[in-house]
Amino acid sequence: MLEGLLSSGAGALYDVMVRSGPVPLDDPRAESPEMRELFEQGFVRRDYRGDPVITPMEPVRAVDHAILGAQQRLLEQQRQIMTARQQLDMLQEVYRSAYGGAGDAMVEVLSDPQRIGSLSLELCLSAKEEFLAFTTRHFKRKPDASTVMALPAAVTERGVRLRNVYERAALEFDAARDVVDASVAAGWSMRVAPELPMKMVIADRHSALVPLDPSGMEGAVFVRSPTVVAALRMLFELVWSQSVPLGGTGSESRHGLGAAQAKVLELLATGMTDGAIARHLDISERTVRRHVQTLLEALQADNRVAAVYAATRLGWLG
Repeated sequence: MLEGLLSSGAGALYDVMVRSGPVPLDDPRAESPEMRELFEQGFVRRDYRGDPVITPMEPVRAVDHAILGAQQRLLEQQRQIMTARQQLDMLQEVYRSAYGGAGDAMVEVLSDPQRIGSLSLELCLSAKEEFLAFTTRHFKRKPDASTVMALPAAVTERGVRLRNVYERAALEFDAARDVVDASVAAGWSMRVAPELPMKMVIADRHSALVPLDPSGMEGAVFVRSPTVVAALRMLFELVWSQSVPLGGTGSESRHGLGAAQAKVLELLATGMTDGAIARHLDISERTVRRHVQTLLEALQADNRVAAVYAATRLGWLG
């Protein structure tokens, strides 16, 4: 039953529950590995109205939920494949440049930290339409609001669009909220991804700067090859489409949620812990847990993963 979505044992148990009804909490099957799988996949939920039982979710909702999870796993695998291919193209260009196979300056390896820092700013200033960035957890020093890149008025008047994807770990520190607020105030659209392969900045469709190592301490590659820049932009857009928005005014209600609950939902979707969410929003962990419980009830979800899936399906995120 439901082969490919559930193990044979879990599928058989769900079939029995759909046909025969809920399972009492004191039933031996309630603690079985098959029942734990059904909880993890969103096929059952606890019901404390009257005698406590474990009741099956409506099949159409349960299967939709499981299919969504499978689709997201496939998207993640596709992202990894595309990333590998794009990095291969970049490395091939670097190899040709370093070993004489390129014959042009479309890819340049840089080792001077000052040159790399100034080039990043130059690319931002040169952008006419769009400036894109990946920010990872590898910092020379912890960010603060004063480090947020703000474009001069002459550049912003051109209508340059600023987009930045932060790695989740890059925002799990005290005062990270100040960085996000300052970035939004400077005109950046912000999103959070669970993990990023590297730092990166891209100016329009003509130039990109990526590090040679995750920390950015071993040098960088300045890319002007249209093919490689296009590949890096594809990587950015793929990650952007799967990332969780941050920022916004936070003043409006979303689908009946209060502003604080909506913000907790956003951060919950990034995978942040209760402690990280509390630090980011400057509230207590107890308050975070209370908001999470409210979200679980509102979304009729048994766990946080199921809540994020349900919120995505209902359009509460993004």
